[in-house]
Amino acid sequence: MKLEQTIDCFFKYAIEQRNPYNSFPLTTEADEFGGPYIEISDSGKLAIVARDRGYEVLRKETTSPEELAKLVYEMFNKR
Repeated sequence: MKLEQTIDCFFKYAIEQRNPYNSFPLTTEADEFGGPYIEISDSGKLAIVARDRGYEVLRKETTSPEELAKLVYEMFNKR
């Protein structure tokens, strides 16, 4: 459920920024070559995680789908 909420918030936020997306840029599948993905823990934490050759190189955590959506948007739209 939280993933669907995050995706909905992402699309709404992208429209507010006048930069609509056709698809959500991340998956929940781990990419061992540094690509970010979404991780949802049993405790309700949501995270953007990236691993490179088995080592975690990025983790941004929150419990808010809205905040995670903004973090994902900002990751792909740096100014």
